[in-house]
Amino acid sequence: MMNYIKKCCGAALLIAAISAVTLNSCSEKIDESSLYTFTGEMMTDHFENNPETFSSYLTILSRVHLSKRSSSTLKELLDARGNYTCFAPTNEAITLYIDSLLKIGQVSSTDINELPDSVAEDIVFNSIIENGNDEAFQTTSFSNNEPLSLTNMNGRYITPSYGNDDANNTIIYININSKIIDGDIEVENGYIHTVDHVLSPSKASIAEMIIGTDNMQKFGEMLSLTGWDEKINKFKDAEWEEKHYDKLGTKVQAEYYTGSDRYAGLFPDKRNYGYTVFVETDDVFEANGITDIPSLKEYIREHNNFDDETNQGYKTSWEDDYENDYNWLNQFVAYHILPEKLTTRTMVTFANEYGVTPTTRKNEQSTGKTSFNVNVWEYWETMGVQRRSMKITGCRIAGEVQRRINRKSEYRQSDYRELNSSVNIPGILIKEDNEGRPMEARNGFYYPIDGILLWNLDVPTKVLNERMRYDVTSLFPELLTNEIRQNRIDSWFFPNDYFDNIYEATSETELEYMPNTGWAGGDGSWVDYQMDEFNIRGKVDFTMKLPPVPYTGTYELRYGVWTSDRRGMVQVYIGKNPRNLPAIGVPLDLRFTGVNVDLTGWVSEDQITATVGDSTALYENQKTMRNMGFMKGPKYIYRDTGHTARDISGHVRKIIFTGTLEAGATYWIRFKSVLDDPKKEFFYDYIELVPKAIYAGEYNEDIW
Repeated sequence: MMNYIKKCCGAALLIAAISAVTLNSCSEKIDESSLYTFTGEMMTDHFENNPETFSSYLTILSRVHLSKRSSSTLKELLDARGNYTCFAPTNEAITLYIDSLLKIGQVSSTDINELPDSVAEDIVFNSIIENGNDEAFQTTSFSNNEPLSLTNMNGRYITPSYGNDDANNTIIYININSKIIDGDIEVENGYIHTVDHVLSPSKASIAEMIIGTDNMQKFGEMLSLTGWDEKINKFKDAEWEEKHYDKLGTKVQAEYYTGSDRYAGLFPDKRNYGYTVFVETDDVFEANGITDIPSLKEYIREHNNFDDETNQGYKTSWEDDYENDYNWLNQFVAYHILPEKLTTRTMVTFANEYGVTPTTRKNEQSTGKTSFNVNVWEYWETMGVQRRSMKITGCRIAGEVQRRINRKSEYRQSDYRELNSSVNIPGILIKEDNEGRPMEARNGFYYPIDGILLWNLDVPTKVLNERMRYDVTSLFPELLTNEIRQNRIDSWFFPNDYFDNIYEATSETELEYMPNTGWAGGDGSWVDYQMDEFNIRGKVDFTMKLPPVPYTGTYELRYGVWTSDRRGMVQVYIGKNPRNLPAIGVPLDLRFTGVNVDLTGWVSEDQITATVGDSTALYENQKTMRNMGFMKGPKYIYRDTGHTARDISGHVRKIIFTGTLEAGATYWIRFKSVLDDPKKEFFYDYIELVPKAIYAGEYNEDIW
């Protein structure tokens, strides 16, 4: 089935290809100096050499421009060097598509030369993925029902799935309806996969998609009754895009870079809104005796726990005022919705967890396969005024890779590589497909789940009653919705109005997101949690929202430190009123390097055991460090060299706050530089919220 065309390039080709193509929404023309001199085919050549299959597609490529401001066409793009994945529709596929649009009145002619610009753009933008510096996607990198890691040029995900023909041969489908009839056609600038139907993702909103899905009628009714169908209807922030029109998608220069040359990074090309909705199918409701709204109400009365501290003193309404934030049905629906667009791949981040090297993970990313050597999890704040959280765990159960909501496992201290020592609460399974029905809407994804998703007593007191480690990037929905987090093509720079969860950032605060683009490990390399970080420079002064706590009590708030002489010093402020936050402790100084026993109390564990030979000395060192306000880095964060963050003197955790935090309340944290040097860096990687039951409970907190 798969047609593999291998083209060879000589040294002359490499010498000719000496300059890079810069393609973004502000490009006016393809730089022809960056085109290949080659002996094999580029994508455009392949289409021109096979007019019986691709003449219609080539005609449309020739008329569609990269953007409204660009003079370059998509045909020119696919004639340039680079790495592209193209799901090219045949002539017959395009004819079928135009005929279908004619029947519903979206076009007035079947002549491809008379297609409206919007239709022509949809056809080609939906068919092409720009792979940046990475190789284009081959079919061997596909995973069943798991979206590819990069979106197409329309910002939509492409999802492969598998089936069989009458002769039991494997068939690969793309976005359910488009069959690959000739795949893995290798050309100089990527791979072409010929498809028998035009890729045409749904233009429905996520609420419209759920309401129109035949096996989700009950949840669709709940969305409509509660008004959540309107609340999750946003898609594009046109006002923001208009404000920053001249910079969208361009390379921008760092104002306060510490190196000799000014560092450049990407400016976002859009600011879209997105949502993820977990949905009980009608069958799941019925299996639990729920056939209508009254029977759901009785089920919720018996099993849920809405009137806890997250309701901040408000009482749940059991009347029919469904659009009331404190109504029982409204709260039930709100706990099913996240304010970011997540694929199964981005629900949890596999990067450099214990036992997995960054190099291994890079190879897994390119093949689409994930090893799950250990369980990996992420905490997400759901929608609604109550500020509740859910935990999503990636795990392997009986050999099957799964993602589960609110799973509670216990792990042995001695060997964290065991996936589960014991499971107290199995959690609710997130299904990767809905029996062939589309799941990606214009502004989000929905996922069927196999149980009733509840905020019951177990969630705050058991599932979330643990050390909650947040990669800072997970606290900004915009990063995932707009395909920035985990998109390891470059660094990114943001204006101070990009993130909703940043209350205020001064104009002199430079926000840079740095993913580890090379997935590099080893000595002197990255030891970040999930291999990315914010590196903030200038006269740093910004205030952001903290994640919620599950119940009212005493907590430690810890800040993940990676020290360097390039770093600076900041004062920390925490409180409820973002305009008037009290200062916490003394300024946090990140400028020290190497072992600094006097400042942090850090002593190598190898040195301790070699000197004392007794594990009790390790706990004594932990106590010493805690008394100085520090802890060693987590053993969970792994390096290629076999070391973990716990082995590195400069990677420690600073306890920046200890005190009472209220469930349901909104707390803010402010970081303000106390130095005059704008080139000093504020490193921002991860934070931990830890209840007293964990850090000062019956048992010692684990080292992970």
